[in-house]
Amino acid sequence: MRNLLPYHCFASAVFGSAVCMLLSLQSWSQAIADVVDQSAKQWEQTGWPLLETYCVDCHSPDYSEAEVDLTLLKTLEGVRENGDLATHVLGMIRFGAMPPEDAELPTSDERREMADRLDNLVFHSTCDLRPRPGKTTARRLNRAEYNHAIRDLFGMDLRPADRFPSDEVGGGFDNNADVLSLSPMLMDKYLTAAEFVTSQIIVDPETLPNVNQTFTGVTLNLIGDTRTGSFGQRYVQSDGVVWVEFDVPVGGQYSIEMIASPSKADYGKVLSTMHSPDGILKAVFEHESRDSSGSDDHESTRLTLAPGKSRYFFRTTSIPAEKREELLKNDPHWQINESRFEPITQLTQEAIEASRLPAGTSLKPDRKIDEDEFPFRFRSIVVRGPSESTREDLPPAQRMVLRKMASKRGDYFVNVAPSAKECLKPILTTAFRTPVTDEDLAPYVSVVEQMTERGSTYHEAMRVAISAVLVSPRFLFRVEVPETDADRKLAESGQPVPLSSNQLASRLSFFLWSSLPDDRLLKAASNNELKSPKKRIEHVRRMLSDPKAESLGSEFARQWFGLGGLSGRDFSELNRSGRSETPVELSAETLSRETEALFLHLLRDNRPVTELLTADYTFANEDLTKWYGLDRPTDPKVPADQFIQINGVDPARPGILGHAGVLALTSYPIRTSPVQRGKWILENVLGTPPPEAPPGVPGLEETKTASADATLREQLELHRADPGCASCHRVMDSLGFGLEEFDHLGRLRSSDNPARREAGGELPGGRAFQGTRELATLIADSETRKLAETAVRRMLAFAIGRELRPSDRCFVEAILDETAKNQYRVRDLLEQVIESPPFLNHQAELPTPSDQVADDTTPPTKGKS
Repeated sequence: MRNLLPYHCFASAVFGSAVCMLLSLQSWSQAIADVVDQSAKQWEQTGWPLLETYCVDCHSPDYSEAEVDLTLLKTLEGVRENGDLATHVLGMIRFGAMPPEDAELPTSDERREMADRLDNLVFHSTCDLRPRPGKTTARRLNRAEYNHAIRDLFGMDLRPADRFPSDEVGGGFDNNADVLSLSPMLMDKYLTAAEFVTSQIIVDPETLPNVNQTFTGVTLNLIGDTRTGSFGQRYVQSDGVVWVEFDVPVGGQYSIEMIASPSKADYGKVLSTMHSPDGILKAVFEHESRDSSGSDDHESTRLTLAPGKSRYFFRTTSIPAEKREELLKNDPHWQINESRFEPITQLTQEAIEASRLPAGTSLKPDRKIDEDEFPFRFRSIVVRGPSESTREDLPPAQRMVLRKMASKRGDYFVNVAPSAKECLKPILTTAFRTPVTDEDLAPYVSVVEQMTERGSTYHEAMRVAISAVLVSPRFLFRVEVPETDADRKLAESGQPVPLSSNQLASRLSFFLWSSLPDDRLLKAASNNELKSPKKRIEHVRRMLSDPKAESLGSEFARQWFGLGGLSGRDFSELNRSGRSETPVELSAETLSRETEALFLHLLRDNRPVTELLTADYTFANEDLTKWYGLDRPTDPKVPADQFIQINGVDPARPGILGHAGVLALTSYPIRTSPVQRGKWILENVLGTPPPEAPPGVPGLEETKTASADATLREQLELHRADPGCASCHRVMDSLGFGLEEFDHLGRLRSSDNPARREAGGELPGGRAFQGTRELATLIADSETRKLAETAVRRMLAFAIGRELRPSDRCFVEAILDETAKNQYRVRDLLEQVIESPPFLNHQAELPTPSDQVADDTTPPTKGKS
């Protein structure tokens, strides 16, 4: 019955009521009651007497050592009311931390009997017919989520939240809904961030450098003989060449317009050409003779120009315009961007400079121009640009955001509302994580209309409208409330409410990406695909393969293993102390990234969770590879700062227990700390954090019998002589001493170092080990389920944004039972977390009496991230 219950809880919530139909509600309830009664009787008959014999003398109302009263656990009701205490006691018994060594100790069989009976009672007292998914408070985006959301909204990694106050931490993670408060100062930061972001994604081109330069006839540079007409036209001979030079402030597409024509009407339409300084043909123009008063042909071309000084040459011809198509199609000398006009390439710089018209030169008009000798005239050449859609100095997001521009007539913008609506709709849909209606869009579109009517530019108005989106609660907060009448009725009755498709899309994306859902996920939600377990897992695997899933390393794994504690540490000694002969540059980010990358590899390749401890490979960039003294494959395509898999690590460095970051994190700045290292293993690997030290217990440095030349092991042995210390330190110190092969910087000690020779210990049950590899192997082999349970509990807490409660245990056990047959593979664990009722459902917060439905709650612990 123990195994049937979690599967029933799991299946009924995920797949609906089909499973429940196998048993009537009455018979199932009776079965539950029978199992709980049986567990209670077994506890009272064999479990409690053992606990009373070995533990209650020190933990009773009269003498509550460490402020623990175990008589509270005598009955089923007591266990139900003190679930946290029962769970903690269970861990202490199983791991052999209690009773202390100086007390009467149970045999191995008695210890197992006591633990099993309490375990069954705790389990069945918290898993009833309908285990509740728990309540998750409406939560704001934390700093990482805000940064990632801005990145994915606009395609620019601006990281405005780096300027926000640090997020509070609850249950080990900074996405815990119960501690993500919103202070007036943070609201002010949001306003400032919105203005900053919009100023970076939209820039009014009118405020940027541009070219609008007209070279009139009297300012053109000519090579060859020339005459000046009455209206400033420059007449040239049949082989004449005109050139202009101008500065290009920014790359983009520019318009070059030539206003020119043949001198006489009977010349008909003729062709002229434009060339770059290397003679390459860039454009072919057609010109027809007009009257001499100024109605010359306007011909233009568009060129993409790079920043800097540009020079172009214009050559006249007497070739009739009707030959243009034939020439461009068939003649090798008339191929745009290919054909070269050699006379231009032969021009020396001296000849070009000699033809330059000195500034301020006044040309005298010639009223008797021989139009046969000078058959072509230039009125002006105009350069404009760059065009807004092509200029390189616009933000990358601008073309994506401003999908449609309102047109301008004179001083007024027209078609503002439809243009703004087309631009804002995709932004609101992604930012709010749900399809939006015209009613949703109306206030933001209205802002754009009102601002343009008052004289603001369209760009300015769009910036303000998008700023309003970024300070909207619908962007800043994730709120999960019932969306249908049926769901509201469920909530009012205190029942779990299935997440809507859009709410589920948000949970998936913020769990796997710490960011907004993408278009594919939102589309799947709108098509109700995410309600299908098969489709849901397909999207999960797609999302895990996306680079955005790196956040599971940088956000989840980093916080799981406490690697944020490396920040602010001085690694200058570390950079000087590796095996590399060349200088290396290690940092907190580098050391943390090694562990994150290993976790991501196990996740994406679906490796057994035990490889966290036993992996004989690691992931490192070039500096870390050199520091470890390893060989890194040489590949010019792989950047030096990229973390890649490195095989053949030192056998003494198995998995994360051999990572320099973990070893430095669990040490003091100048020496190792077996206590901190053991505590880290208990908390992050075995999920069994030791209790706080009882009041009045002296610190290691204050242990009065420690001599000045005592070794660290001797000092700790003396410290454990205090009964108040021994219970926890017996196991914790043994674990920590297993890592004493490494110094405080994670360097492997020399073989003759006493600390390395003493790197070993013994765990309860006589499980001895020597060195880090034996310790890692021992834990991986004998505590596999405990390691997997730690991973599941951390994943679930991060995924749903709250601390786990005793009632969540049935879901955790169901996941472990389901994944045990395949070696607790990491992706399997994650997928089962996503398929669990706490992830797929929520307990809505409604202001009704049903809000008082009994539920296990645990106040979150607080701290700074």
